[in-house]
Amino acid sequence: MGEEAENPRITVIAYSREEFLSRKVRSMGDVLKIKGYEVVWANVDTVDAVSEIMEVLDIHERPMKILRRESTHARVFVFQDYMFLILHQVYEINGGLKRERMGLLLKGNLVITVQERPGDVFDPIRESIREGEGLFRERGADYLLFALLEAIVENYVPIIERISSKMESLEAQILSKGEKGVLHRIHGLRREILFMRRTIFPLLEAFRKLELEGGRFFTDETRDYIGELHDHVLEVLEILEGQRELANSLVELYYSTISMKTNDIIRILTVVSTIFIPLTFITGLYGMNFRYMPELYWQYGYPLVLLLMLAIAVGMLIYFRRKGWI
Repeated sequence: MGEEAENPRITVIAYSREEFLSRKVRSMGDVLKIKGYEVVWANVDTVDAVSEIMEVLDIHERPMKILRRESTHARVFVFQDYMFLILHQVYEINGGLKRERMGLLLKGNLVITVQERPGDVFDPIRESIREGEGLFRERGADYLLFALLEAIVENYVPIIERISSKMESLEAQILSKGEKGVLHRIHGLRREILFMRRTIFPLLEAFRKLELEGGRFFTDETRDYIGELHDHVLEVLEILEGQRELANSLVELYYSTISMKTNDIIRILTVVSTIFIPLTFITGLYGMNFRYMPELYWQYGYPLVLLLMLAIAVGMLIYFRRKGWI
């Protein structure tokens, strides 16, 4: 194990079949001083270091300029003796999704990852290299690059699964309650799905270019893995497309549920109004107060009219029930 430099910003992992080194350094010059290992991986915790990377490693400025942009999509740049990739890590923060730029450089036995801030999805890879698990110690830098790309793509899957879980929960709420806040949450999920799709879709072109133009940087075994990455991205996009359609269906289901509940309310109000039509007629008829209305002076007129009105109301309710209207 190496010594820790003061205020380090670059973490280096270097390894061979039987050797391993982990060290924090302050500059790319210190990285190049590490010799005698089959693979050297330097992780840089800030995009502000791109100028130093360009100068020390003689990297073209175009990919570095694009990496500095806050709004960019996945891209691959293939040069004579190195290749540079720009992807995005996605995190769930405060109930929403955040995207972070990630640059990956492969040059000889050197792999450099550049990210906006500390923290990434590569800890399982670091642990596997440290413990000698998997194929890392037996393969070269090209296999490490593949593993890093795979880790980024795999990190999308649990986020997408949580979106699916949220939609299933919303579907149950729509069917049981149909709350007004549900529609707002559905639109929030649709925005997350669109966010993920915009992040992942450019990977198709990036990985296709990686296969076609960057093949010379990979061994035959690793080249097959890169093809699988392309297929994996397609599968993820198909899941997102299914989620998008489900989200649209949830919106339709919400409005259908609201419409059904509104129809139920209108049906009940209509039944009540229909029952009161004959009752209103009877009360209006005997409320005209004409002088010659014998029932007005009959001893049992009042209770008889009440019984008649009750019988009409009950009879109509029984009729509506048999018709299935209530």
